[in-house]
Amino acid sequence: MVWAAFNFNCQVGLAFLDGRQNSPKYIETLENHLMPFAENIGERNWYYQQDDAPIHTSNATKNYLNSKNVTVLEWPPLSPDLNPNENVWGIISRKVYENGGQFYSVNALKTAIESVWYNLEPEILQTLIMSMEKRVYNVILRNGMTLNY
Repeated sequence: MVWAAFNFNCQVGLAFLDGRQNSPKYIETLENHLMPFAENIGERNWYYQQDDAPIHTSNATKNYLNSKNVTVLEWPPLSPDLNPNENVWGIISRKVYENGGQFYSVNALKTAIESVWYNLEPEILQTLIMSMEKRVYNVILRNGMTLNY
């Protein structure tokens, strides 16, 4: 599993996660990756978006994020079309496997993922972020139905 985050101007270093994830492991990922990223960008008013996976919504995770004064966006269930990170993973996947790419080791796959991630054009991430208002509006118009975004 791979964890990542980004904002309008930069992206966090990837976290490659081993084994089944649970709340303590997720909190460790946030502590080691999200919080240093947040400190480095220096923004005081920012929002964190995550889906409603149980490890994201557990009391332990909520308490941790509250203790760090992280504002988490409320998110409707089953709405990956409202998450720009889902689009980023689609882009990464297509680039990693373009031209029939095959990987015979985990390290080779990790290297390919990192290469794509760190070479993403900033405009891609900015466009995805800027599309959020339109996405939310379209979901409201569709009474919560999914979009083909």
